[in-house]
Amino acid sequence: MDHSRNTLGALRKSLLDGVAPAVDRSDPLASEQLPLVVDYLEFLGTRIYRIHERSRFELGEYLRMAEGLLARLPQSATAATATLAEHIDAGRTARECASTGTTELIELASALATTVSTVVQDESLSDDVRRALGRWVVESSRLLLAFQRSWYAPFGFEADHGRLRSIDELL
Repeated sequence: MDHSRNTLGALRKSLLDGVAPAVDRSDPLASEQLPLVVDYLEFLGTRIYRIHERSRFELGEYLRMAEGLLARLPQSATAATATLAEHIDAGRTARECASTGTTELIELASALATTVSTVVQDESLSDDVRRALGRWVVESSRLLLAFQRSWYAPFGFEADHGRLRSIDELL
């Protein structure tokens, strides 16, 4: 049985009960960092069993973004097209396979995001093409951004939590 959530709670309690009283209150960095660590452990406890779902979702969103980018690339952009197509194929195969691990999903999403960024900044493309590709990336990022805002909502960065979609709805 997995006890990760309980372990995170025990670590949080240990920091609050054992470490916090020993922290020198005159040390501004320690006084600032300890509550941040405690809060993140609590947050992680609420999300730990959703990280795999999140990774699959994010890879899917980067695939959608990259596929749209590929469709918008001019035929003359053969190097960028080949690299992007290679990453799309790897990402699609991994996402469709039920046994793909979380780490692999994260790494493939990161590789796709990096490739998308590289293509949009490719100086061999005309300025008009790069601007159009950039607009596509911004447009196709909306759902991913909405998800990330909902994922991190417990930290209180959002002025109006009521306007956020639920993680379940987005997944």
